[in-house]
Amino acid sequence: MKEKEKREMLVCTGCGQRRSKMPSSWTLDDCLFYCPACWQETSCGLCGHHDPKGSNFKGAWNCRACRHKRIVKEKHAPDHDVLQQLIISESSALCQPECAAHPAPPATLWDAEADVKNWSDDENAEDDVVCDLPVKLQPKVHVPDARHIVLLLDASGSMRNQDVDADPEIQKELGNSCPQLTRLEAAELCAMKFAKEHEVARPQDVFSVVTFHETASIIARQLSAAEVAKGLALSDRPANGTFYLEGLKAAVGLLSEKRWPGTVVLLSDGRPADTKAALAYLQEHFLGQEIQLHGIGFGSRVESFAALQQLACLTGGTFALSGCTVRGLCRAFSSVSSTITAGPGGRPELASQKPRVREVTYELPEVGVFGKKHVVHFSAARSIFSYDGETFQLQTFRPGPVVRRRLPYMRGGMRLVYGFQDEQVCKNGSWMVAKCSRYQDDVLNSRAVVEAHAKSTAIAHYFASRFNAKLHSLGEMAKLLFVPCFVYHSEGPAVDEFFAAERYLPGVFLKYNSNNGYAAYGSLPHNDLVQAFLHFSFQESGGHIIVADLQGVARESEVLLTDPQVLSLNRAYGPGDLGAAGYLRCLGAHRCGPTCKKLGLSPISSATLRRIHREGEAAGGMAKTLLAAMQANSGSSAGWQKVSSFGSDDWAKISDLAAAEYASEGNASSHVSASSWTHL
Repeated sequence: MKEKEKREMLVCTGCGQRRSKMPSSWTLDDCLFYCPACWQETSCGLCGHHDPKGSNFKGAWNCRACRHKRIVKEKHAPDHDVLQQLIISESSALCQPECAAHPAPPATLWDAEADVKNWSDDENAEDDVVCDLPVKLQPKVHVPDARHIVLLLDASGSMRNQDVDADPEIQKELGNSCPQLTRLEAAELCAMKFAKEHEVARPQDVFSVVTFHETASIIARQLSAAEVAKGLALSDRPANGTFYLEGLKAAVGLLSEKRWPGTVVLLSDGRPADTKAALAYLQEHFLGQEIQLHGIGFGSRVESFAALQQLACLTGGTFALSGCTVRGLCRAFSSVSSTITAGPGGRPELASQKPRVREVTYELPEVGVFGKKHVVHFSAARSIFSYDGETFQLQTFRPGPVVRRRLPYMRGGMRLVYGFQDEQVCKNGSWMVAKCSRYQDDVLNSRAVVEAHAKSTAIAHYFASRFNAKLHSLGEMAKLLFVPCFVYHSEGPAVDEFFAAERYLPGVFLKYNSNNGYAAYGSLPHNDLVQAFLHFSFQESGGHIIVADLQGVARESEVLLTDPQVLSLNRAYGPGDLGAAGYLRCLGAHRCGPTCKKLGLSPISSATLRRIHREGEAAGGMAKTLLAAMQANSGSSAGWQKVSSFGSDDWAKISDLAAAEYASEGNASSHVSASSWTHL
């Protein structure tokens, strides 16, 4: 073709195609030509408007208007470290150590000295004693013969970036000598290692593998773990944006046979372009079929994975942030593997009818942008509890205007989580979260249940102040802090009459232990410190209570914890208090570490557990008598007041309706929370 003819031909700005005259399917915009495919690529992923002068923003094309809106939103969102520092400041003020002024604990249920003396004399002292659940909570566990695990691997354009570091040790372990890999190569190698490790624990499970971007490709279908461990041979070249919806659709299709229970593991390196569509699809197809999704965020900024955390949380799965190293990604896969390997904890049969779950629709997790639409304005009175070792003190505040989002964006075991604002608490542009019951039953929406959560936090504050003071005297600078929990009493019918609220705690949540016998592995930051706190609360209270269900965000010198659960032998601290069953399971799962030794905590022997078991049986038989006595003597300094003035019959009803449901949420072995808003 002559040079002159080439110059006179029309050229597509995007791909360089040439035409002698403009086809009817082409588009002319600002004196530039676009073929149909290239013009489609200029379509905004948010509003659908075509804008060639837009930009690719986190895996999706944005027009200039939408890009500007997103930048403004992110600028107005407070920094995560700033929000955490606010919590540290408030919590530290509530936990000022005044150990000399603290009263002595009540008569002890646990004689540590006697246990230590008899420890070596007990022929079964080394045995782990974990008592069965009470009859009302006895689970009917069915362990399936096999499970279908679907791996969804992000194959968007950013996954071709060669920025994943592999140290020499991990290179040798994976059989790859390259010091830097592309993100997709690292995902493939770590997925193979994940399958190899999983084969040891559950060789009966089958795997399917899917890569996704704007479309999804099924790489492997119902293979054994051994076959996946040999290699995946990913054929899909990284390209285009990140679209979760395509991967979720492929997973549902693979699991449609229903031969085995299904689990989905979704790995992605950034924010999807279809957050709204993916959330709607998950609510319709995953929640109804009880498909659990675990998320792995391949990156270092938790802010980029709000959508993935939400999807994992809503299905009862876990979320892990891997960083940008092969070793970190392998650890993230291992954390998910341990959860799947343990299997579901079983759903206990309740003594009475099951609680009625509210049917709700979840909104997108844009917590930093509260907005003026889809909110409820109302007036509410705020109160907060403190605890001095004997009695609770209640501080109340005048009713004031507050704002709550209409729809929740997250849920925990028993509560829904909403964006919330109270200018009396947050005057600096930060925000809060309101936590309301997932259930319709009046008794589970009562003041007593809400106060149970707040008073558990107050007790945790008390023991944390003593714990931190002892650590400081030993030269240990790390400390535990609990997010203050407020009780709100609303005026008007627009929202729940009673609910709890606290400052929003950003970051990746870590689950250290549960209220039903789970204790995390040693790889979590500050794990030994947090596990020692459970032991400390047991010994410091004379065996009356333990503070368990510890989860939160780990920093360099602090662990910010939220939603603790106080456990007692007579199930007196709300629906999350599983009584002797949870109490003994938590103590039986505890293993003393260096921090327990530094604090001089006495070992929890088998003799200790047997003695507590006997006390628990007695406490269970006398629970109504004890609660009645506590009510009659509520002003007494006999201490260890319970969570409210509810009658024992009311608490029994609450326990029947909710305790088993609370204990059965999620997997017993889950040690990485699904999100910043999970395990509530």
